[in-house]
Amino acid sequence: MNKKFSQKALLLILFLSVLSSPTFAETWHKHFDKPWKKHKHHKKEVHIVHHYEPHRLPDSAVMLAIAGVTYALIEGHYYKKDKHKYIIVEKPPNRRYRLGQMVKKLPEGATAVNKRGQQYFVSRGNWFLAVSNSKYVVVEP
Repeated sequence: MNKKFSQKALLLILFLSVLSSPTFAETWHKHFDKPWKKHKHHKKEVHIVHHYEPHRLPDSAVMLAIAGVTYALIEGHYYKKDKHKYIIVEKPPNRRYRLGQMVKKLPEGATAVNKRGQQYFVSRGNWFLAVSNSKYVVVEP
């Protein structure tokens, strides 16, 4: 009986030594001992394009005319048309006037501008065209 007991004890010691070996214990340590907060999360890299050629605007671009200025809205960023490209800008000012709106009086500080032989009045990015002596219409230049 002593021999059977010693064989069982030997097998038990051998089994426990295998379980407690560093290589076996390390795999359990990796999965259960580290809290999730310590895992490294890779941040998604965001690349903002600062200008686009008109023929290279993405299909998702939404074209807007705000206060007489043409903008492209791309992935939440506003791009203002400047000569031959769209350049990223801050969010444009809220519209005070809408295209085609008739007004009886020009806003304060409106300045006269001649463009293509036509006289316009401009105030804070809004363009006005005289319809009669006392009426103006909001237009896009």
